[in-house]
Amino acid sequence: MKNNYLLLFLFTISLCYSQEFEFAIIKDIDGYVNVRSSKEISNNIIDKVSNGTVISHFGPEGNWVYITYKKDNAEHYGYVYYNRVVSLSSLPSIPQTIVDNDRIIFSKGVLSIEITTAPFVKSNHSYTYFKDYPSLIEKIDDKESYGTDGNLPKRAYKSISITIDGVTTKVPNNGISNLYEPNLTTTRVYHDATNQSLYIETMNSDGAGSYVIVWVIEKGIYKDRFIAIPF
Repeated sequence: MKNNYLLLFLFTISLCYSQEFEFAIIKDIDGYVNVRSSKEISNNIIDKVSNGTVISHFGPEGNWVYITYKKDNAEHYGYVYYNRVVSLSSLPSIPQTIVDNDRIIFSKGVLSIEITTAPFVKSNHSYTYFKDYPSLIEKIDDKESYGTDGNLPKRAYKSISITIDGVTTKVPNNGISNLYEPNLTTTRVYHDATNQSLYIETMNSDGAGSYVIVWVIEKGIYKDRFIAIPF
């Protein structure tokens, strides 16, 4: 019964996530877009964002959309024209070919992506607890942890492998560390042939510590990851 409630909860937040929050990329004939401080064309340009940059948003506001993006290892915000963003879900997808409890494989033509998970081993990690709530975990291995809401994780990512035309690379450990309670069934892979990029997107949760993430693979090599709490 407990598992049924958890599945219902995950379905509910997944539905909200799909209807509002969205990962997207910038696409403009000029190769970049101007980011503005307000929804108007005036002397309000605060940044420029190049094509292919991953952004997140909660839907358009008329002809504009308020975006979040990462630059110089920091989050930035601002308005761009809505028709300059392309949702990841509108890109061609790579279909799932194998799914089981601890592995999922996506493949199409010369492309193949394999994601594996494993039980979390408590003794392999160090922990920092909240001072005011000593039973709740604040950090694992001195990093913010995602997916547990202060509880001890049950599962973690083991590996993400990308094979293109017979050549295999892996997402490095810093690309999969501190991400817990992976949910393989929500994982999707999108392909942008123009940028030679793959986008691996998923939503994970232990029932409370929900987060969404997208990994960017450019020309077969891991480039970056983007994490958001969209609720």
